[in-house]
Amino acid sequence: MSRLSLILFFLLLIFVPRSICNAQTTENKIQDPEADYAFLDIEPYTGFTKKSPLDTAEPRFGRIAGQLAFPAGKWGDHTLFGTIKSTWMNKDIVYHDTLLSDGILRRFWLSGGTTILNTESQSSLALMGVGLNSDMADLTWMDFNTEWLYIHNFKINPRFTCGLGLDVQQFFHHVKYYPLFFVSWAFRPKTKFKWDADYLEIRQFLTDKLTFTAGTRFNLEFFALAHDATYEYHSMGLETGFQYALANHFYVRLKYKELVWGKEFYGLVDGSEREESIAHGRSLRLNFTYGI
Repeated sequence: MSRLSLILFFLLLIFVPRSICNAQTTENKIQDPEADYAFLDIEPYTGFTKKSPLDTAEPRFGRIAGQLAFPAGKWGDHTLFGTIKSTWMNKDIVYHDTLLSDGILRRFWLSGGTTILNTESQSSLALMGVGLNSDMADLTWMDFNTEWLYIHNFKINPRFTCGLGLDVQQFFHHVKYYPLFFVSWAFRPKTKFKWDADYLEIRQFLTDKLTFTAGTRFNLEFFALAHDATYEYHSMGLETGFQYALANHFYVRLKYKELVWGKEFYGLVDGSEREESIAHGRSLRLNFTYGI
């Protein structure tokens, strides 16, 4: 399927005719989480195809990721919380004919945070996290990273909330700043627009439990490799799929993603840096979530 055909396909699916929605579905019965507190991702990739004429399609690889958020007590009027995340990828990092990685790519991340403001119309939070992103070949300070984040949300009315934030990440020799945007807008009784930092999508509620989604997702991953080599990639993909509410705030999602843009950054053993563009790639993601 060509990229133009794929984009048109997604646009057609976004505007699902009301006639296919269950007439008995009501806004009050719709099950859709505002936030995910725990999840497990299982995501096989076809492998990235590079734009460089020296490279061919990479072998298939897989990604498994999980998250668990938990309460950590109270401090006056502030709620303390923590988050544990982990990612595993069985992807060999190869620059042309040179293998840079030595083992499975792994990420371990622990953060702690606090709510700052929590009223009917506004809320805010701040957190700080430390991480280890590495192939575990030879651990040095390059394998560790830190992250600072602040988010401020506004509740305009029951159907529309929005927010802004700033994400500061330190890894390798870099300090990078990422603005964050959040929107949750139920602009029709059975349709919601969701922008949650690294993804935005339209959610069309077909029944009380079954939801069709279509949108776009941004991914950033980085890992320290053997002999102080490094790897980082940014990608953006069109994503579509379904969400189904199981019971007691548990959900299952199946999402297909087609990459439309991507960059890979290699830090080589000799200290030089290289950059390559990703021409193509796709994945199928199975997600199990607990959210409220």
